[in-house]
Amino acid sequence: MSEEKVKVKVTDKRHWAKAQEEGDSSGEGTGSERLPTYVENLKQQVAAGEEKLQEYIAAYREKMAENDRFRERLQKDVERRVEAGLADIFRDILPMLDNFELAMTHARATHDIEKLIEGVSMIKSGLLNQLLSAGMKEVDCLEKEFDPAIAEAVAVEDVTDESMDHKVLEIIQPGYMLNDLLLRPARVKVGRHKKQ
Repeated sequence: MSEEKVKVKVTDKRHWAKAQEEGDSSGEGTGSERLPTYVENLKQQVAAGEEKLQEYIAAYREKMAENDRFRERLQKDVERRVEAGLADIFRDILPMLDNFELAMTHARATHDIEKLIEGVSMIKSGLLNQLLSAGMKEVDCLEKEFDPAIAEAVAVEDVTDESMDHKVLEIIQPGYMLNDLLLRPARVKVGRHKKQ
């Protein structure tokens, strides 16, 4: 009996073994590690995500720097406008200062008190008109209900008329508002009805 050799071919169906064999047959060394395609895809996605994240962070920082520069420009613009507004008000008030100087010079030369009083009264009227044209107005509270938001009671006087209870009897120092902003509260005397 003669013995024949039977040829048997063994096929390894494990996927990592196939990848290893293909790597060996393509000439890659046995030391290099071939990862499955799914893991490679995940690594690529993570790398792409990291790159996108860095782009977003850089864009965010650039926008924040742009916002800071805009805020600074806006602040400087507001400061310039406030200075320009103040300059306009001072330009309007400077002639009043000149008028005071003229009134004092005239009063020294003539010693006429009546003319001095008349001149100062005209200067006060001109100054008040300038301030009123700029939006300032006097707090109107005489014979009205006392309002602590716009007036400060510095004196209380007993009244016999019950309708004048908690009403402003006298304005000791006028108060002023600029549009809706209270510049100075009026200092007033308030009535208090005493029951008899």
